Amino acid sequence: MGGPSLNSRFSLGLRWLDAAQNDLPKVTARDWRGFLSAASSLVEPRRLWLARLWPLLALLNGPLALSGLMVWPQRSGVHLLLFLLVFGGLPLALMLWTACSALVFGRAPWWRRIFTPHADRVITLWCARQALLNQGLFCLAGVVWMWLALLTRQVIFYWSTSIEAISEQIAGLFDFLSFGVLTTPGLSAVRAAEAGAISGWAGASLADSFAWAGWLTQVVALWVLLPWLVLLFLCQWRLHRSLSHWPHYNPLLRLRFEQACTPAVHYRALQPEQPLIEPARHTFPLLESCPSAAGFAWRCDGELPPGTVALGEAGYAEDEIAVSVNARHLSHWYIAAHAVPTGDLADLLQLHKAAGGEPQLYVLLADEGLDGARLDTLRHSWGVFLERNALGISVAFVANKKVGDGG
Repeated sequence: MGGPSLNSRFSLGLRWLDAAQNDLPKVTARDWRGFLSAASSLVEPRRLWLARLWPLLALLNGPLALSGLMVWPQRSGVHLLLFLLVFGGLPLALMLWTACSALVFGRAPWWRRIFTPHADRVITLWCARQALLNQGLFCLAGVVWMWLALLTRQVIFYWSTSIEAISEQIAGLFDFLSFGVLTTPGLSAVRAAEAGAISGWAGASLADSFAWAGWLTQVVALWVLLPWLVLLFLCQWRLHRSLSHWPHYNPLLRLRFEQACTPAVHYRALQPEQPLIEPARHTFPLLESCPSAAGFAWRCDGELPPGTVALGEAGYAEDEIAVSVNARHLSHWYIAAHAVPTGDLADLLQLHKAAGGEPQLYVLLADEGLDGARLDTLRHSWGVFLERNALGISVAFVANKKVGDGG
């Protein structure tokens, strides 16, 4: 299987998300893979390397944690119960928490904000995978360091208590952790490893070190490493599938992907001006003057209300952004009568409605005259445009471009 790795594709996707609108590459992609490869010219997120190297920190933390357990007695002993807690119970709890948060509830680890402000399903799964790698490598590093210590120094395994007659309970705990598939340490071995508050650790025997190390390694593999491999495989599989459909989970990435896959030619006319071959079914009102409220101007010249946003002059992507940003506080659309209704105009009007706005069209007739036949033809043409594009919006004709109180 060729192509970039999963981490490389993730990095390319983040480049598209982090890039400013003015820095986007001018490409026409045929598919998702081509769209990602076009981001190779963009700058990689500066803090992504932190998240990539995050699991490697566990290779240091594991030996440090084991070294901390060997502080007493005389920096040569491993406390059995503390070892099971640090390298068994806590990692297992963290892995289950990470898996439930990411795979069930869709929540990324807390450190996601350190390297990216974006949040979606793909980013959550990638962060969860890194967190699982961190937790599993911590246990592996601790176990490996334990065996290196056995090979290079004298190490004993013990457990300590001030309560008498508790050895049987500890033996029962060890039997439970063996899960019926491991060789369970006998009661005599458990008692031999007990270090009392008075006797210290003198009863522990170096001859049992290999047996205890082998049993602890098997317990960690059974309770932690095996579930870790299953969760890591599941997370990796879901991440691979989700990354192939990343635009479905991120609106900004979907917008930029659709823009890159759209041909460079915009403002395609859906139909030419419709000749009047039947009585007009639409009686759009005729206003004396142009409204004074700001709005969107579609290829209009001359005097318009202050604050009006010009459309149709740059690219379609810029028009989409302008409409989305101003949808809720601008409702008027000023359109020259000589402009041909186009597919892009219909899409922008639909976008305005979808964003919560209430578009109102004003067709400016100042250069068209007030001939009755001409008005009927324009009414018919705009009526056909509204019907074909299912645009349930109001339209009015303006007889004079001069800004006044019309509407």
